[in-house]
Amino acid sequence: MSESNSNIHDSVELLACHDCDFLYRLPPLKERELARCDRCGSILAKGDGNSIDNTLAYTLAASIFFIIANVYPILGLRAAGQEQFYTLIYGAMVLTKFDLWAVGFVVFLTTIFFPLLCMIGLLYVLIPLRTDRRPRYFIPIFKFSLALLPWGMVGVYMLGVLVAIVKLADLATVIPGWGLYALVSLLLVTVAATATLNPRIVWEKADSLLKSNPDNVSDNSQKESILDSNNKKSLPESL
Repeated sequence: MSESNSNIHDSVELLACHDCDFLYRLPPLKERELARCDRCGSILAKGDGNSIDNTLAYTLAASIFFIIANVYPILGLRAAGQEQFYTLIYGAMVLTKFDLWAVGFVVFLTTIFFPLLCMIGLLYVLIPLRTDRRPRYFIPIFKFSLALLPWGMVGVYMLGVLVAIVKLADLATVIPGWGLYALVSLLLVTVAATATLNPRIVWEKADSLLKSNPDNVSDNSQKESILDSNNKKSLPESL
């Protein structure tokens, strides 16, 4: 096998179709280029070279809106000359006052805790990759962040806030707070970050950095496997 053919073979990725499990050797895709399965027609992969940059930008914006939505009140009520404002976490706390501890705990997890952990995990992974560095414990943290994505229920919470505004409009004057605008912005940028995130590109970026710098590995067993694979590639082809 010639050296040029060997380089082409190494740059081609072996990918299985998610629907029919047919195997393909997928070359690097260009921007906005799609790879479809010849057997079932499903999309195998998308070419999105700016996936890391776009996802990082949206995640940074989401973290800013998340802080604003938790610091400033979402809405306030004015009735009988009195005003009272409510924050994001107050929605979970008020449920506990009615002995709905389980529901309040789930609301806290899905609207505050899980989204916060997901944003921290993505920022921990994407910022070093953007600067051509592989973060420590990349694999467990990135897998954990991907697993938390479906558990972010900010959209459901936003729907509940809108329903409350409609129902309370006849009883009191509803005052939208800065937290409400931040919550709407958080919902939009979260959807954008999820849409632009391409895990395949993130994995490829991390793998390329790992192969180019094996010393940047926290797991010794993984480091040894990378070194062994590199040594096997450097052996003469006759062996």
